[in-house]
Parts: sequence; structure tokens; C-alpha cells
Amino acid sequence: MKIFEIIPQLEQGGAERFVVDLCNELVKRHDVTLVVLHNLGKYGLFARDVDKRVRIICLDKRLGFDWRLMFKLRKLIKKEEPDIVHTHLRSIVYASLSALTLPKVKFFHTIHNDAQKEAAEFISRWCRKIAFGLKKVVPITISEESKRSFTEFYKLESELIVNGRPDYKIPRGENLSKVRTELQIKNGKTVIVNIARLHLAKNQPTLVRAIDNLNNKGYDLKLFIIGDTHEKTIREEIMSIGSRNMHLLGTKMNPRDYMAEADAFCLSSIYEGMPITLIECFSVGAIPICTPVGGIVNMIQDGKNGILASGTSQKDIEDAIIRFLQMSETEKQEMKKRSRESFKDYDMQTCGERYERLFYKSIERK
Repeated sequence: MKIFEIIPQLEQGGAERFVVDLCNELVKRHDVTLVVLHNLGKYGLFARDVDKRVRIICLDKRLGFDWRLMFKLRKLIKKEEPDIVHTHLRSIVYASLSALTLPKVKFFHTIHNDAQKEAAEFISRWCRKIAFGLKKVVPITISEESKRSFTEFYKLESELIVNGRPDYKIPRGENLSKVRTELQIKNGKTVIVNIARLHLAKNQPTLVRAIDNLNNKGYDLKLFIIGDTHEKTIREEIMSIGSRNMHLLGTKMNPRDYMAEADAFCLSSIYEGMPITLIECFSVGAIPICTPVGGIVNMIQDGKNGILASGTSQKDIEDAIIRFLQMSETEKQEMKKRSRESFKDYDMQTCGERYERLFYKSIERK
């Protein structure tokens, strides 16, 4: 098959990480082109991880709504004649004209978040509703919660393929020593990592306050937030808390090493799709402590392969962390084992095969 994967940019983010991994898996058996709408020089962090066999085309989108890009993308698709066009995030807006006017090409779109939240503003929502409603684009959801949100919002059905991530072997030696030094690993101190860009949805200020309050109650905790810190409003709110128990480490290309060395991984989000970071957590057998939002509730069995908070408030997060702290070492080791075992459901090879079957099925119907 000739496959086009289309995404707005390749900066840090779960959907961006997923698309790179999916391209790298599909190119083992197919002709894959990755179309990036924005300039790679400014928005191309993950470009270095793309398999050399994957062709990358950059369309240099202008900031804001660039209506000319709809025609530029249509011209490219018409010329290249791919069998499959698979869009992600807001790229469906720019591919919608192609989907409506190029019937020989099969179009798919993966919804990476709550359906209504991903639809966002009017133009984006309008393009999606037309494309899905006229059955010009096949919607793909990533969890049971994601599928439910899609059905509620669009009153339509969707395909369901859970996200995947390649397996990972934790490095030893100097690289791991650097991680341990950066995390200030010391006996008696509990280290928690939050791996996510600073964003309103990730709820990091609440997590920082929860960690501070637990330290005030006598616990000995350190929180390290790993991810893009350019969101000024959230960064300033976090810094205004004045916590001595929190450190912003910025973007890291090896987040799984930090998960493996920390005592726990905490995701405090107020909404999610299916977090790639949680799949990464499973892959290294780390203990996840998460709020019960989006696909997380389909991934974590509370008390078995992780801990689910009862909600997203500061108290909910504090209570979940306390539950972790009160576990015995034997219970923690058992939870780590079950966390690692959970990864088998989210391996990228399996995920890629599911997409292949869906793509082939659509071509056979031509």
C-alpha cells in the first residue's frame, strides 16, 4: 500500500510520538510518506526519530488558518495517488477538501482525545462533522472512553484501535547514572515524575500543590516535571507556588529512563485520550498514579497495575499518592510486574497490524 500519514507538526506530544512510531512500523511493509503541515525547523523535534525509509514532505503552513493549504494538500494527494490518507489532530481540517473531492483515495482520521474537545472551534468542528457524516473519512478512536465520546458528540460509530509504542530496553552505565543524578535519587526520598508538556489539560499546578501539601504533612517527596515548558501561563502559575519540592526538567528524548528510575509516574490530567506516556510507563514496568479520565480508566486496573485517583482535585491526587506510599515493598514489586505485563496490549507491532487490516479492508471495498 501507498500510505500518507498527515500531522500538523512534530513537536513534543503524544499524538506526534505515535505518528512517528506508526510510520516506522508501517514502512517495514509499505510505501509511507509523512506529510507535516508546519515547518520542521520550528516544529520538528521528533523528525530525528523517523525511519530513513519514510519520505517526509513539509508544507510550511502559515500561522493561523491557512486556507490555501487545503488546495496545496489536495494537489499533492491527487498527484501522488496514495491508497490511504490517514490524518491526525487538526490536519483533518486541511484534508477535508481532498476527502470530499478525491473518491479514489480512502481517508481515515484518528481521534487522539475526547471527541468534543479535539473538535475545538467552529471551522474544525464543521469540517469533521461533514467529513464523518458524509462517510468520506473513517473515524478511528483509541479507547472505549474515546469511542463513547465520539458516539455522543457525532451520533456516529467509529473504528477502535488502541495506541501502541515500541518496546524499550533500559540502558545501563553512564546514561543511567546521569538520570539518577538529575532525579536526585537518595535513600528515603520518594521521587515522582510527571511526563507531559505544560498544559491546562495536564493539571500540573494542582499536582505541585498536592506534593507540597504532602511534604507539609511529613512525607518526603520530590516531583520532577519533564516536558515542554513554553506554556507561559501554566509555567508562571507553577513558579508562583514557590515549591522547593518540584523541578522543571524540560524536554527529554529519553523519558522512559526517568520513569524507570523514579518511584512512580504521576499523570494528573483533567482530560486525556489514551496517553502515550502511560504506555511508556507500562513498557518499563513503572508504577502509574493517574486521574480517572479518558482512556486511562480502560488501561489501569486500580490496585493491580497502577493506582487510579477518585477524581482530579488536589485531595484526590494526594489520596492516590498516599495509597502508593502506604504500599509495602512486596506490593510495589508486584504492581511493577503487572504494569510491565500490561504493555503487551499496547505494543506498536500489534497496533500497526490493526491499522493495516483496516486499511486493506477499505481498499478491498473499492
